[in-house]
Amino acid sequence: MDVLFDRGIYLPSLDLWLDSKRKQPVGYISHAHADHTAAHRKPILTPGTAILLRKLLRRSEPQMLEYGEEYHTPRYSLKLYPSGHCLGSALALVHCKATGERILYTGDFRVKPNPTAEPLGTVPCDVLIMESTYGRKDYVFPPQDEVLSDFFGRVLDWIDAGGTPVVLAYRTGKAQELLHHLLARGYSVALEEGAYEVTRSYEEAGVRFPGDYRAFDGTVRDGEALIFPSGRRTREALSGIRNKRYFGMSGWALNGERAHWTGADVSFPFSDHADYEELLAYVKAVGAREVYTVYGFPDLARQLTSTGYQAAHLEKGMSSVQLKFA
Repeated sequence: MDVLFDRGIYLPSLDLWLDSKRKQPVGYISHAHADHTAAHRKPILTPGTAILLRKLLRRSEPQMLEYGEEYHTPRYSLKLYPSGHCLGSALALVHCKATGERILYTGDFRVKPNPTAEPLGTVPCDVLIMESTYGRKDYVFPPQDEVLSDFFGRVLDWIDAGGTPVVLAYRTGKAQELLHHLLARGYSVALEEGAYEVTRSYEEAGVRFPGDYRAFDGTVRDGEALIFPSGRRTREALSGIRNKRYFGMSGWALNGERAHWTGADVSFPFSDHADYEELLAYVKAVGAREVYTVYGFPDLARQLTSTGYQAAHLEKGMSSVQLKFA
């Protein structure tokens, strides 16, 4: 199966784009993060992703598939499985009708449990196209319970000191997961307006949160934590809030040079992606004979090759034909 990577994955023999960042006549969208989306004329996606992208896709004709539902064309069939990354996120299993090959495209995926997303599916395949954001051996995350325990303790200490903890998390996915964790521990939470709107969409899709929360209105109540995306606008919006501390939640916290890239005062290695060991384990679990990694680091493909897999890392403009397996 020929695979091309150019601002998305293209399967030429099937004329199918996967997570193209350019508008296509037909394109599969694995999840609602902007670096995987475009306003395709006919996007293929889950209902959860469609809810989150309704503004982007208001002029499109979405083909919505539930998990496990099959979509057929003359050249291929396509079936979706949960990827554990965020609401509606999905792996796509593409079955080529001419050759019988099963191609699994992961998009971004998460192995550890996520209370606001369906758990990851393990899907047997012949060809695996897998994101490798943390595909380097120094990105092995500590146990999630330990990271969250440390995080909760630091947040509580800051509240007890009369301060305001500001948890930095992007609006879609991580903000809702951390909101769920904080509410379950009894914290009061206010969300940046955009993150609040996304959270309401989560509830529309059936996700329930274990407590009440509110949209930030410029004021902070006693004992309240805030959830905001990182960036200059957050700094400006919170410039009038005194005695605040920024808490970063990212897998990059394991990298000393990047640990505070979000502008956090303290960072925790908490990610909605698979880590290096989980990526390796997933390759073994699905039984693929060919593996193509995209995004992140090429180290993962090199490691797979050294252990007997046919594997290569695709970068911009590269195709599997060029790389076949030197």
